[in-house]
Amino acid sequence: GEGGIFMNPIMCITLNNQKQIKIELYPDIAPNTVNSMITLIQQGLLDHRPIQRIAYDFVLQFTYNGFNHDPKCEYIIDGEFDENGHSNPIAFEKGVVGMGGDGSSIASGCDFFIVIGDHCQERLNGKFTAFGRVISGYEEVDRIIQVPTKKIIRADNPNVDINEPLVPEIMERVTVETFGIEYPKPHILRYGES
Repeated sequence: GEGGIFMNPIMCITLNNQKQIKIELYPDIAPNTVNSMITLIQQGLLDHRPIQRIAYDFVLQFTYNGFNHDPKCEYIIDGEFDENGHSNPIAFEKGVVGMGGDGSSIASGCDFFIVIGDHCQERLNGKFTAFGRVISGYEEVDRIIQVPTKKIIRADNPNVDINEPLVPEIMERVTVETFGIEYPKPHILRYGES
């Protein structure tokens, strides 16, 4: 409100063990990416989704294919990162939340990840959209990245390191506290795969 302190939105992931991971989103740095996440959350499109990818010493990625090509989730937005002419000062250190993309101009609307490795900045900085940070529940991230997994080979991209939990780790419910602020729908470049 007037003269009030602006509060960044807080995304809360409740897992199937009822533990929570809370993520502060940065609309001032990556407004369209944040709008995309908030819109998906408010439509319930992140609920009851199994976590699809662990890339050891790199990222925990909640989905890499729009939740198995859900047409409501699988779309492309502009990459809000330096390589695409958008200033983004957040370095991809452990706990930073980013969005998957092509590393040069585009980003997914929903394929978000949490950085779990300490040496990822060269691979990620300036090439992917950083749009948030884990502010509580990082111990759940630590737990998930140690569960038994099976390796998934993608025909279209066999070199991607995808390890899927053998026993599903599920985002039971995802909510977002916007502190009374309305966030618009994202600007979408196109629906479908990148």
